[in-house]
Amino acid sequence: MMPSAHETPSVSGDDTLGGIVPLALLAIASGILIGLVGGSFRLGVMHVSQWMNAAYAALHALPGWTGFAGVAFLSLLLTALPLYLVLRFAPEAAGSGIQRVEAVWQGEVEPDSNKAFLPVKFFGGMLALASGHALGREGPVVQMGSAIGAYIGRYLKLPSSDQRSLIAASAGAGLAVAFSAPLGGLLFTLEELTRSANARLVIAGMITCAVGVPVAQFLVGMEPVFKMAQPVEPRLLSLPLYLLFGIAIGLLGFVYNRLILLTLTQMARLAPWLRVLLSALVLALVVWYLPFVAGNGEALNQVVLDGTLGGSALLLLLISRFLFGPFSYGIGLPGGLFAPMLALGAVAGALFGLAGNAILPTLGLNVPSCAVVGMAALFSASVRAPLTGIVLIIEMTGASSLTLPLLLACLPAAIVPFWLGDLPIYEALRLRMLQGAKPASSD
Repeated sequence: MMPSAHETPSVSGDDTLGGIVPLALLAIASGILIGLVGGSFRLGVMHVSQWMNAAYAALHALPGWTGFAGVAFLSLLLTALPLYLVLRFAPEAAGSGIQRVEAVWQGEVEPDSNKAFLPVKFFGGMLALASGHALGREGPVVQMGSAIGAYIGRYLKLPSSDQRSLIAASAGAGLAVAFSAPLGGLLFTLEELTRSANARLVIAGMITCAVGVPVAQFLVGMEPVFKMAQPVEPRLLSLPLYLLFGIAIGLLGFVYNRLILLTLTQMARLAPWLRVLLSALVLALVVWYLPFVAGNGEALNQVVLDGTLGGSALLLLLISRFLFGPFSYGIGLPGGLFAPMLALGAVAGALFGLAGNAILPTLGLNVPSCAVVGMAALFSASVRAPLTGIVLIIEMTGASSLTLPLLLACLPAAIVPFWLGDLPIYEALRLRMLQGAKPASSD
């Protein structure tokens, strides 16, 4: 078993140039592989999602109950198949997997060595994300990145400390590749995954992110995840409102985390076949009656950032996505929490902007800018990594002029759940996994 983080507080090894070069070369190799795997995964999810959306739309046009029956069958198939792959071949591939990477860093579990893990996470995740369930691509890419780092370290018999550094750095590169956000991936490694920084970890993280992102962009393109006009800097008088918004988002994040854990607990009590039937029925109803609620939330995010939705639509989205996200995650499919969380934060931020303009129109709040702040704030409230959230959102949107509102909102958003005694979501999931939760819902 690998030593825990407490047993190796400072990563051992030769920190001279000659001692770091071998780790740097392996980080380059890991970054290339993560870029290829993560970029291919993004392409696969995009194309399969387009096919499924077209199929859902064609079925929706059919008369009577024929169309709904077809949607229900597709929902059942796209829920049952990835869950079967997870339960049968790689239980460790369930869910996001980020908490499992953190447990590997802590020395609490062994790195993924199951040969079936990568194909199950790759193809199972592709099907799960294309199904319409509210799941994100970042969790699968992060865990696949950590597995690539683990395979390289194990095959080349690296010292255990360098194995841990390469695993953590490769996981962060997975996040960077998933969102085309190299700085966000590096900060995620240091602020969330390891909560530490040393020369070898930082160098490995910088290299894997710097190499992985352009390799993936060669496959998926260099455009930012979200397109928006550069927002105007907010007026000074509006800045206190962002503090109040951060407090409100902190409360929302507290309840959202609790709902995720509650859903996992309730779903774990159901037999797998019953879980599949229930989740497929809910998905079919969502796709049929509320199709704009389905999916990982990236398309929804773009619409919100375009500023075209009114208050009633945003309120409906806030309620439905608040419930549908934790429900989708509780099934145990190979998918992440980030993207649905960002969509919910964007909707909450847009509502804040509309409400602020209705109450204090002289402040001239920009609704898309508020949506950007909402994404980072909810991430900070749930994950408790505000710096990562701010940098990640700036890289995804290019909204560098919103740095001050982002800081003002993310700080109270992270503090409020802490005051309420709530654990960061991945820490809570990691502890739940270590306490012996059922494999299908432990991740």
